[in-house]
Amino acid sequence: MEDHIRVSDISNYLKCPRQVYYTYKESRPANPITSAYLESLLIREIARSYVDVVRSGDMDGTLQELLDVAAHQLTAIYREELRGIDEEMLFEAVEAVRSHLEGIKCGILESVERLGSNRLVELLTSHDTEPVLYSKKFGLSGSPDRLIMVDDVPGLSIIRTVRAPESGIWKNDRIRLTALSILMEEEYDCVVSSGTVEYARYGIIRNTNIKRSDRRKVLVLVGRIRKIMDGRLPHRPDDAPCDYCSYAELCQVTPTLASKFF
Repeated sequence: MEDHIRVSDISNYLKCPRQVYYTYKESRPANPITSAYLESLLIREIARSYVDVVRSGDMDGTLQELLDVAAHQLTAIYREELRGIDEEMLFEAVEAVRSHLEGIKCGILESVERLGSNRLVELLTSHDTEPVLYSKKFGLSGSPDRLIMVDDVPGLSIIRTVRAPESGIWKNDRIRLTALSILMEEEYDCVVSSGTVEYARYGIIRNTNIKRSDRRKVLVLVGRIRKIMDGRLPHRPDDAPCDYCSYAELCQVTPTLASKFF
């Protein structure tokens, strides 16, 4: 499946098309492990069991227990990536996440109030976790965080540790959900009409409809990324997040006129 475009490539393209180019054309620089990154991993692991928090009569105790389990298991789950990790850094990350637990509980309670506990349990119950999906038709692959059933209709969910928007979901998340829904539809011969984003750092769970316009957008982006994989250097947008990009030192090439169309 090496020639498949990954859904993560689409997410990277929306940040900056050149991230896709350098992902395929250069060896990726090793990013240093930071306490903030460990926090994100811990929160993702806890979020996989948020359904237990919803069902619990003791949300505070359940969240504390989930964090302790995640801290104990993290280096085993991410063995290669976290091998030799500084234990002090991990301890700091655990304590930082512990300080977020009250906010996570409040977000989950808000989600219960907005959606209802039964509906929220549906949105958080995995029927399959991190399945790898492929589309032969579009040459695309990706993995949702979980497959779910909502009112007996197939759906999917992604877990995000970024800041939640005031309402709805971020554009990047909407496009990612749409791309994954296209994969799921081909894999299971079904229609996916909605998807869920879990803004795990805040305990906020939002369900959204899959839009026809976003389906078109995904397929347009797949075509553009295919050209980048064939060697086209894309234009670097003015608002590219260069300060946080591991390819910043490599990205000093003057774009051609043709690259600006990608």
